[in-house]
Amino acid sequence: MQLDTTNICSHLKKKLFDEEGVYHSLWKALHDDKELTAVVRSRQLHIYRNGKKVLVLAGKSSPKIIREDEIIKFVPDIAVQIERIKQMEQCYNRALVTIENANTLEELESLKDDVAVLDEYYNSELWKKDFTDDEAGRLPKDLKRGVLSEDGIWNLLSDYRELQNKEYDKLNN
Repeated sequence: MQLDTTNICSHLKKKLFDEEGVYHSLWKALHDDKELTAVVRSRQLHIYRNGKKVLVLAGKSSPKIIREDEIIKFVPDIAVQIERIKQMEQCYNRALVTIENANTLEELESLKDDVAVLDEYYNSELWKKDFTDDEAGRLPKDLKRGVLSEDGIWNLLSDYRELQNKEYDKLNN
């Protein structure tokens, strides 16, 4: 790949070209993948796969993921963050469907693990970081993120407890 890197921000140059730089493995992967191209714009590196923008890297600010792509795994923290959000989203969606259709205490009990995971996540610094990054536009636009709505998990946990109490009341009466 031929790319004029003279206009890249000096901070970004260090991150890309120094062997210890946080984006160095991404830089190498960029050269190994024939479907990827890159352009320097406004001192930032814009990365494309088959002509569609995937990622924008800047020197001091966080990377901006435009769409999910395998190259993102080379962006250290963001790849872990996206995977976490995807896992939480799966728990959230399973719980929503089960709560909506639950008719017995056993059906609600099947959610116990998902609800515990979501409750822990919602009350953690990780959820706050994910929420803040989403609000700031740092997450891919096509990432499903119902789990990051301000009231989504709160309402789900409240509904779960309310249904659980109703089912316990039915058993005790």
